[in-house]
Amino acid sequence: MTNAKPSRKPRYRSPLREEQAARTRDRIEKAAADLIDGSQDAEAITFKAVAERAGVTEMTVYRHFPTRDDLLRGLWRQINARMGAGIGMPGNIETLFAQHDPLFAGFDKVAPQILASITTAPGREMRAALNERRRRAFRAIVDEAAPDLKPDARTRAAAVLQLLHSAHAWMSLREQWGMDGREAGAATRWAIDILLHQLRKKP
Repeated sequence: MTNAKPSRKPRYRSPLREEQAARTRDRIEKAAADLIDGSQDAEAITFKAVAERAGVTEMTVYRHFPTRDDLLRGLWRQINARMGAGIGMPGNIETLFAQHDPLFAGFDKVAPQILASITTAPGREMRAALNERRRRAFRAIVDEAAPDLKPDARTRAAAVLQLLHSAHAWMSLREQWGMDGREAGAATRWAIDILLHQLRKKP
């Protein structure tokens, strides 16, 4: 007689529970985005503060966002969602151009959060959480335009492209030249066109 192990029942998926979890996650992300608005406190984005703002327990925040980096990435997703549909990390030239004008117009929609993401400690930490993905995305764009570029030149080109497609460029043109998102988007897109054209001409 063999000792057969009892078979495990398949895990039941509850659409209602998944929908409730998605709503809770969104609520937590929104609370984090609200906290960064104009905050100068480096400790503003804490699990406790986010939980209080969202009206949930701190354990609930940890369940949806196990690490601080997870929470910061969720915060960035929420800010992107507020900016408009289709905003994300470009990985090729076509996506870069498709996103560029909506991105700069979107910066105007959430200007306090975008400025805080550049000028405050929690905001810079949030942006830094995506640095590696950002570098990979813009190096891929340079590789598409100029696959034979030497490594140092590749890094420089990717860095300048990323700067032109960023909130830092938007803030500088807004504060120093009085441009709105539409105007700043047009100016930086023109510069991106020139840079990519020059990259394509490289032997």
